[in-house]
Amino acid sequence: MKTKALLGGLLALMYCAYLPVSAEPLASIQSSQPPFALTIEQTRNWSPEAATASRDNVSNVALARRFSAPLPGQQGSAAKVLYAPDGMNNFANYLRAQPQFNLYNFTHWSQIDVLNWFAGTADLTVQIPARPWVDTAHKNGVKVIGSVFLGVAQWGGNADTVAALLEQDSQGRFILADKLIEIASFYGFDGWLINQETDLTAVKDADNQLVKDQRDPQRGRELASRMLAFMQYLTANAPQGMEIHWYDSMLASGEVRWQNQLNDNNQAFLQDQVRSSDAIFLNYWWNQQMVQSSVAKAREIGRSPFDVYVGADLWPSRNAQRAFSRYQWLDWLFEDGQALASIALFAPNVNYNFDGEAHTPAFSQFDNDAQDEAAFYASEVRLFAGDDLNLASLDKDGWKGIGAYLPVKSTITALPLVTSFNTGQGKVWMENGDKRGGPWTDMSRQDLLPTWQFAHNGPLSLHFDFDQVFAGGSSLAIQADKGMAGQARLFATELMMTSSTRLKLVTKGDAQGLALSLQTADGQSMTLAIKSSTNWATQRFELAELAGKKLTAIGLQTDGGQPLQAYLGHLELLP
Repeated sequence: MKTKALLGGLLALMYCAYLPVSAEPLASIQSSQPPFALTIEQTRNWSPEAATASRDNVSNVALARRFSAPLPGQQGSAAKVLYAPDGMNNFANYLRAQPQFNLYNFTHWSQIDVLNWFAGTADLTVQIPARPWVDTAHKNGVKVIGSVFLGVAQWGGNADTVAALLEQDSQGRFILADKLIEIASFYGFDGWLINQETDLTAVKDADNQLVKDQRDPQRGRELASRMLAFMQYLTANAPQGMEIHWYDSMLASGEVRWQNQLNDNNQAFLQDQVRSSDAIFLNYWWNQQMVQSSVAKAREIGRSPFDVYVGADLWPSRNAQRAFSRYQWLDWLFEDGQALASIALFAPNVNYNFDGEAHTPAFSQFDNDAQDEAAFYASEVRLFAGDDLNLASLDKDGWKGIGAYLPVKSTITALPLVTSFNTGQGKVWMENGDKRGGPWTDMSRQDLLPTWQFAHNGPLSLHFDFDQVFAGGSSLAIQADKGMAGQARLFATELMMTSSTRLKLVTKGDAQGLALSLQTADGQSMTLAIKSSTNWATQRFELAELAGKKLTAIGLQTDGGQPLQAYLGHLELLP
């Protein structure tokens, strides 16, 4: 009885995400106000009881443990991927479901390690991640770090703002550093990127305008020295697991001169006898030799090369890495199949709000057109899976995708596994095949999604579908032509099977010749035939013959005897 009660409680908690959108109050995206965006003064005066704080933004979801799941022929790697959409405050500063389908979204958690809440203005220096994104990132084993943005002098940045950040008390403690640690600990996210882009030698007038031909090099050096001490204090006092990152911008002189590599000029902000930061995010104008030099410098100062995140600016308007049209840079980060350093992907939101230019058409119109979801989602798949949208095959030419170089990671280590393939947004809100609400977006409601998006052999193709939905806002669509057998990987798992383990599957469509496949660590395979149905239909399977074995993968296969068009609406694997 206790086991049944516990299982019932777990399932109840999982299904709480499926409450109708209409049952919750609607909230607008709050791009430039507390609790998400704070001035230096608001940060200094912040406390959990202050009006600038919100307990609704507290994440209580622990960071899940992950394991690497290389595809055949892939090697494991200690390299990490940081993902920094440009302007997260404009996309995702909400705490409750939004009444709009075509908001920014993300599904490839298995292929990144850190989400940076990249945002900020000259006045709103401290940018705090929103709980729905932190919750879902943590479920997928991904850390989330906020941003401290100190703006470029010509666009409002001021050395006085930096000086205020660096305030110390009578005992030499950095007041704002302690506040940043307190804020991250209170809200349950994982650290900060310190993005100091203010030229500290610049002189401003009373209207915050640059004074032409005037510099204050002495003040610049003094503030830069204090910034280094601030970074070392912040890094030393951050609790275990919290990460402090530094952006490659300011030098010891206080001037902003991007180095685009780790070298003698910026190494102090990573390591200067003591640890100054946990990682450095390099600027974007680098080449292969500069990567190799950065790796050598990291080792010289006693740091891992994977503490160096080599930046890739994907926004086509800026003449750097340019999504999909430039790809040699990705090869430069690897040698004999092994990563040389970590990667920081900046502005990957090109699939959402890039409007296109003469040299690069728009990748989707999803921000303005709610009917263009296919292009939006396909462009994200392309970033990781390559031009052919398939992790299981290596593109011979063009963009190969991040996933061609680095394996996916999974958190699926314990039962139950429950998913409705819900991406966290939809044209409608569905429950058990019945419509319960209209358009919506809420990252906190995203289900555990396939580890591989997508990896298939043969004629199978997969995508998220927002028109045929069983629960939430989407299903997984499977298509295949007649004539050739095919396989697709879905979930990487480390699950111990028992004599009572069972599986429930809800499907719809023409599924003749389609089966769910289960693979165990000892090489055993079990196939579960999926029935065709014009309406959503449920099948249940007992898995007692796998008792005592470790399940390592869940996938699909087709015999190629007939063309098929089917949808997976719900999957449960219960202990």
